Formats: sequence, structure tokens, C-alpha cells
Amino acid sequence: MRGQPSAAQVGRRGFLKAAGGTAVGVGTLGATAGTASAQEGSDATDGWFGGVSNYETVVDKTGQSQVEVTVGTKGNGGNFAFSPPAIRIDTGTTVAWKWTGEGGGHNVVAENGAFESEIASEAGHTFKHTFEKEGAIKYACLPHKSMGMRGAILVGANATIDTGSKQSGDGSSSPYGGWLDDTENFENVIDLSDRDRVEIQVGAAGNGGNFAFSPPAIHINPKTTVVWRRIEDNEALTVVAEDESFWTDFGEETGETFEWTFTGNRVVKYSCPAYEELGMKGLIVVGNPDLPTISEVVSTPWGSALAGSGLMAVLSPVALGAFLKIHGTGDTDSTEASDRQG
Repeated sequence: MRGQPSAAQVGRRGFLKAAGGTAVGVGTLGATAGTASAQEGSDATDGWFGGVSNYETVVDKTGQSQVEVTVGTKGNGGNFAFSPPAIRIDTGTTVAWKWTGEGGGHNVVAENGAFESEIASEAGHTFKHTFEKEGAIKYACLPHKSMGMRGAILVGANATIDTGSKQSGDGSSSPYGGWLDDTENFENVIDLSDRDRVEIQVGAAGNGGNFAFSPPAIHINPKTTVVWRRIEDNEALTVVAEDESFWTDFGEETGETFEWTFTGNRVVKYSCPAYEELGMKGLIVVGNPDLPTISEVVSTPWGSALAGSGLMAVLSPVALGAFLKIHGTGDTDSTEASDRQG
């Protein structure tokens, strides 16, 4: 059964969670990663490197005419990191960013607009920029910025930046507020952005039994359909979005499926409420959550003027298609979801 809950169903998640806790004995199983304290700067929660898992310190690269930074290295729940993420260089130094080919498409974009590379995914792709002035330049990979793929170049001996904590502000080590900190089978956010249909197993091994989604964390593009397939005969296995935008109860047959097509750019957290406290949780990153939605664009002064002038209505199909591709097709998920017997 699929559906969007009514007002009468708002308490459904809490009920299922309580029922599950009674059935299995509430407890937290699996490893919860600790926090790290290495940092440079005074801002421990809101700094540029708050939530950047591979940040430890600013690496001294002075005295070199060219320095290489790796793009798409291990970090932030997958291959979503720059290495080293923070370096200090001399004026006149050229920084060459080199792609590993892992983690999907990445780019390098300065916060102040000083430089911007194209989005690339092939191994060996290189982008270079020479820094002629002293100062601190923050940059990021826009598709994965919210996951912690951020860096900084400190040019000159006096350049400083509030780097913040190595981990996110709440001390968590997994993406997006530590949602997967107690999820035993979570290792990486798996990039599946090249697929239009993705399957997740429900009732996979993990969290002290068959209480896991597999894979628990994925990155997809808008318009991708996610199919959850129940592989364990357990009546309490359900799929419920944290905001209750979708939910399903499986029937009695192993192999039964539930599917949902995602649109827009957003982060979706979900769980099986009966076993959530054991760590049975999942995460879906749809598109680029850092991009504004169409409604947000229209709400800006220039966006309102564009809409009011009717110019959006006369955009060429190519231009309009490009805009929609960047922003997805809307702010909410598709209602074209259904259960299927496998």
C-alpha cells in the first residue's frame, strides 16, 4: 500500500516505532563513530570545515610553484572530498585540481567567483588556477557541497579562515545531521546518479539482525525511481519518510516491492519505525540539494520580474529544458508510486 498520510495518520510513525520497540526490546546496536577534535580556527560549529570529515589541519605547501589537490577522494560518506581540503601557498602558485574519477560528477567553484571549473567525472581531468593575491579563498564542489565537499586555499602567511570542527556541528560523523550514525551497515553514500531506476533491499543483514536497508545511503538524479524490495519475512518491515511524505506497509509475501519517483533537489531521510532505534534508517540525496528550487528562483526580485514579464513562457525549449534539468521538475516527489508483488 502506498500513500501520503492524512491528519489522522500523523501519529502512525510514533505508533509503529513504539510497537517495534516493544517487540524487539529497544536498544542501539552497531558502531557509532566518534567525533574528532582536530581543527584550526575559533569557530567550532559554524566554520567552513564544519562537517568536512577529512579535514584535520591546513597543509603547508609554501615554497612550491605548483600544488596538486585531488578531487573525488575518500571522505564525507563516499568519494566526496578534496585532498588535502585546506592548503597554504605563496602568491603566484598554481593549484592543479585532478579528478580521481570516483564519486560521480564534481566541479571546483570559488565562493567569491574567482574561478569555476566544469563538472567532470573522468579520471585524470585537471583544472588549474594561479593565485596572484594574498587572502583566503573558499571553494566547493556544488553537487556535493552539502555533503561536506569543501576546500580552502590560504594565500600568504597571514591568510586565515574560520575552519570549524572536523565533524558536523552536532558531533556526528555521517552525512546530514548524523542521521546514519547508528546505522551499522552504512559506509558510503553510493553514487547511482547514472541510473533511472534503483533497488533497495528491505530486511537486509545489519543492526543486530535482518534490520537494515541495503544500500542505506544513495545519491540519485531527479526523476529516478527507487524500488524498495522486502527480502525478509517480517510483518513489521515498513518504509516511512521522516517527513511522512510517503510510507508503505508490506503485505505477507517476501519479494513484495514499493516504489517512489523522486523529483526536485532535496535530501530524503527515511526509516523502518519499528526498528529505527536499532539503526534501520536510510538516506537519499536527490540531485543537488544546494541549488534553489524554481519557486525560490521566482521569489527573487529578478525571478519575479522574469515570471511577470512572461519571458519564462517564451524561453526556447532548449533553454527551458536546461533550466528544468538543473532544478528538477518540482519541489515534491512524484505520486506515481505503487506496490508490486515480486
